[in-house]
Amino acid sequence: MIPTVVTIAGSDSGGGAGLQADLKTFTSLGVFGTTVITSVTAQNTQGVIATFDLPPEMIRKQFNAIMADISPKYGKTGMLSSQEIIVEVINAVKEYDVKLVVDPVMISKTGYPLMSKSSTESIIRLVKSGILVTPNIYEAERLSGEKISSAEQLRIVVKKLYDLLGNVVVKGGRRFKGLDIAIIEGDELNLTGDFVDTKDLHGSGDVFSAAITAFLSKGMSLRRAIEEAKTFTVSSIKNTSPVGKGINPVDPSKDLLRLANRERAREELEEVVYWLERKMNLSEIIHSEGKMNVGIRTEDGDVFSLAGGIIKYMDWTKVDGPIVMDVNNEVTKFLKKGKSKYAISISLSNREPGRTITFLEANSVDELLDKVRSK
Repeated sequence: MIPTVVTIAGSDSGGGAGLQADLKTFTSLGVFGTTVITSVTAQNTQGVIATFDLPPEMIRKQFNAIMADISPKYGKTGMLSSQEIIVEVINAVKEYDVKLVVDPVMISKTGYPLMSKSSTESIIRLVKSGILVTPNIYEAERLSGEKISSAEQLRIVVKKLYDLLGNVVVKGGRRFKGLDIAIIEGDELNLTGDFVDTKDLHGSGDVFSAAITAFLSKGMSLRRAIEEAKTFTVSSIKNTSPVGKGINPVDPSKDLLRLANRERAREELEEVVYWLERKMNLSEIIHSEGKMNVGIRTEDGDVFSLAGGIIKYMDWTKVDGPIVMDVNNEVTKFLKKGKSKYAISISLSNREPGRTITFLEANSVDELLDKVRSK
């Protein structure tokens, strides 16, 4: 049965952060996400234009509807803009015994305040009822009352927050070259990973806390869930989607889509190889000492081809080896350089083997097969 989780967060009309980022993360990690919408924002990559908070009673009705049927055991929070909303969430989480990862969202990447300063005391109450808090530098400063200007001060603040709130991971961000520091059950944990020097980090904090929640729902320990979430978030940052003119969003679904594209490419190539081997008389085309290979390039730039190609065997042709990705052969090199989706490399029977390789390229299977027939 698929694990279920809940995100208690605001909606980002730009699709990059908030519950939209959470749901993309949940789906990418194989868990089913439900939502309790706290606020609706009008925003894009350039900034937040306006926000509208849902009434606390509507927030509670969403909780009740989800828990009466789906009953997720793990959840995370995002934008909780007012004291009234936070109190409603505290009461609901307590009633339904949801294990909560608290992402204390206070300000947008473009500088728009998303939580009133009078709500700090209430958010501390919520954090204490959860299992982990994941503030960034600004949020950690606000929760601790301390300024952070060095890695040593970051460690001091993490320790202070742990003593005050319990399990904590503070995200160092660009200021500390991607260093995150956590204290989990008294043990300090330094999270580094690859540092991606970019301003395009919209939604990265949401992805991190959502990934932790997803991994916890799949049975991981808190420490391992944090470590895996760090790796996943770095990958999402590397896959930033350049969709707007401002601070672009990270993409937690890109790796999943890339895997799907690879599988589709493999299946397509299997069909092409079948037609080439079984339905076409290639023995008259391929030189007895040469071979043919066929490749397909995905939109991500991955190339699938045959490990050994198609060879002439007496009066027949034979597939030599399995379908592999990015193997070092002529058809892979050809497709990596060009823009076509399909290509065939072939030593023609009327040419001296080893001297001349002919390439046929196309953007559809039918076009490719027609070019082979013409030979």
